Amino acid sequence: MTLEDNEEITLGVALNRYLAEVSQKLSPQSIARHERLARTVKKGVGGDTALNVITPLLLDSYRQKRLKGASASTVEKDFVFLSALFEHAIANWQLGIDVNPVNNLGSTARSHRRDRRLRDGEQMRLLAACDRLSNPFLGLVVRIALSTALKKSEILVLKYEDVDLQKRIVIVPRTPSRAPRTVPLTQKAVKLFAEAMNQENRPDDVKLIFYGELGRYESRKPYAIDRIFRQVLITARMKTYRFSDLRFEAISRFKEAGFNDLEIIAIAGTRTIRGRRHPQQQIAALLARMDELGVGVEDDNLATVTKRDENLIGKERSTTTTKRGARAVSRGSFGVAVGIKPR
Repeated sequence: MTLEDNEEITLGVALNRYLAEVSQKLSPQSIARHERLARTVKKGVGGDTALNVITPLLLDSYRQKRLKGASASTVEKDFVFLSALFEHAIANWQLGIDVNPVNNLGSTARSHRRDRRLRDGEQMRLLAACDRLSNPFLGLVVRIALSTALKKSEILVLKYEDVDLQKRIVIVPRTPSRAPRTVPLTQKAVKLFAEAMNQENRPDDVKLIFYGELGRYESRKPYAIDRIFRQVLITARMKTYRFSDLRFEAISRFKEAGFNDLEIIAIAGTRTIRGRRHPQQQIAALLARMDELGVGVEDDNLATVTKRDENLIGKERSTTTTKRGARAVSRGSFGVAVGIKPR
């Protein structure tokens, strides 16, 4: 498609072509996400609007309307997707458009991105709440996320063959682009993975490190932690926290320890920084750098919390008892009591 083919290609047509040319090469989850974003942008900006008349002023008006009903981080995703569309159109479609209007928008929703860090006492309360569960998986997943900056989806799909404790690496088998990546492990992360892989009473036919209950068709899926993690956050008095904040916390700690941007990109798996691509760092060099900076060598805050430390979570109600006027105890995987919701 060139400018001669259609002097005023509309946003709707451009979105459909972008989904066909770019999105279809991604994972099913990413395809579904792009389709949702396309519908949102098409409805907000106007599918009949020509690309060459979309200006920063028009986009700013759209942004102000979106912010009335959506969070800043949600609106940011719209503009990241829209910016990618314009970059692809400029580079490949020869439409006579030379400038990406999203880049000239000025202060965007990106300036309001989520930057939640762990506050004083929150990590101890969170780990204590996790360790009160009879199933140790949640506590291990949380600690691994803090030690590696891995995403929740990346941790839960890991199998035994994906982890090499001798080489101190993890091969993440599935990412949005379907390309596996290698993640170096701190010494603390190696101990956490070893503990998870050597759990007692593990079924012999299970390949997943963090596995769930036996399903309807005699199969096991990855350990489901969403509901139980929300209950743990209530117990730890951290309702506003999210699991994705653990990744941001880990990346921030790597930065504070002295890692440069290229090293953090290689560890966390992000591909760009300020729009520029960088090659992945050598794993051996990253491991040496981790040891040199002392990251993950000994971290008492990530140690298992014993029953004697339960007083650290305050005067919270026990997750295994009920009180008058309380609902029944919620049950997570393996039938573990995970919290009580007051009426």
